[in-house]
Amino acid sequence: MNASEYLFAQSAESLDADLYSLTAKTAAATAIAAKPIEYTASQRAKFEITSLPDAPAVSWRQFGGYIDVNDRGKIFFWLVESQGQPSTDPILLWTNGGPGCSGLTGFLTEHGPFRPTKDGALELNPNAWNRVASIVYVEQPVGVGFSTPSSGNLSYGDTLAAQDNLAFVKGFFQAFPQYADNRFFITSESYGGHYMPTLADAIVNDGGVPNFRGFMVGNPLTYLTYRNYGEYGTFYGHQLLPKPLWERYVAANCSSAPGLDPGAQCSAITAQMDGLTDGLDPYALDFPKCNDSALSTGRHERHTLVQKLGLRAAYPYFPTNYQPCTADWATAYLSRKDVQAAVHAAPGGVAWTGNWSACSDFVGERYSAEDTAAPMMPFYKRLAGKIQMLIFSGDDDSVCATLGTQQFVWDLGLNVTVPWTPWTMESGPGCPGGPACKQIAGYVTRFDGLSLVTVHGAGHLVPATRPVQGLQVLKNFLAGKW
Repeated sequence: MNASEYLFAQSAESLDADLYSLTAKTAAATAIAAKPIEYTASQRAKFEITSLPDAPAVSWRQFGGYIDVNDRGKIFFWLVESQGQPSTDPILLWTNGGPGCSGLTGFLTEHGPFRPTKDGALELNPNAWNRVASIVYVEQPVGVGFSTPSSGNLSYGDTLAAQDNLAFVKGFFQAFPQYADNRFFITSESYGGHYMPTLADAIVNDGGVPNFRGFMVGNPLTYLTYRNYGEYGTFYGHQLLPKPLWERYVAANCSSAPGLDPGAQCSAITAQMDGLTDGLDPYALDFPKCNDSALSTGRHERHTLVQKLGLRAAYPYFPTNYQPCTADWATAYLSRKDVQAAVHAAPGGVAWTGNWSACSDFVGERYSAEDTAAPMMPFYKRLAGKIQMLIFSGDDDSVCATLGTQQFVWDLGLNVTVPWTPWTMESGPGCPGGPACKQIAGYVTRFDGLSLVTVHGAGHLVPATRPVQGLQVLKNFLAGKW
């Protein structure tokens, strides 16, 4: 590291500290004025988490438990109140992708209020999303994490997931009617590119969730053909491939090859590309490859997506018996019996392996391969203008790359209302003219019914790789700016 790099790093650390101090003071001031929600005695007895093991004390409340979904089983949830005004702040549903990965991964490793430590305790996350909204983290479909399926003969797919999640949403508001008047949004990432539009479509058609306003999804899988092109085009754009090899890819029309079966010629070309990039982390190209748990956030979930798309051969460093690269602190914490008792988890049944897992092989192996390759364009076109929709995309990801997402969004043919424009942070020392506000955080394009927001330098999991910017994306979305 040269002198200028050192000074820049020191300046960045100082800026982060200033941002943390400022946001902590703002959150504390807001909490003082917050109006509490009154819960019934039965809600408190059945759901409230009153003593979370090895966790710091907090002023807001949290609840955990199960909601029955049709005749297919029970979905586990963990609700955390907003640190602001829980009686009036929006309420969000969050699920991770997979398919078949737990929303508690996002809770403990991305944007939840706690982060696990190597000694088995929890610490506070200064960029938690519940600073501005109450959030319901769910483990879906049934069979994921603590959620329990009714039998071992269930089928899984996008339509079934949407039906189960609709049943959960309606059941949740019946269990917690205090939140029925709050604005309600659904949020996810990765395979959430399927979960979110299909669930949103189901909610709109059902009409039984009156305050549903829309969804936000990060680095989504939207159409497998576009995903494949986005990955290899991003490799080339990062100068990781030689020009002659890329020209062979273009000449063979590999960019439009069918997602699940691109053919022998394109498969041979992309195999060469995979071999040239197999020493990099495809989920965050400019980040160090995972060698310790601090860098392994979300790795299990991302591996599940790679497996489901039949891409294991494309990434030789993912062996068949892949496990997260080192100790998984979130898994260790949620596998503790005292933690499970505290959050009212009662796992069991055919999908339970004895310990909590970020992703369910039981669900993943049974999930429809045809659904994973299905295009999501019809859902977005049908929903445009009916609800608020935002796609945010970390531009350092290649697996669900911004390049492929751009192709998907622009091919929707929606009218552009605000052209491609840089966006900057709105909080930090001396804003709007301070140093935090002068850096370009990404780019935004607004269409009729949809916004596309990039987050510069973020990987597949934006809240884990650019947490401050990820929180700002959420704030702007909830404020209706995007």
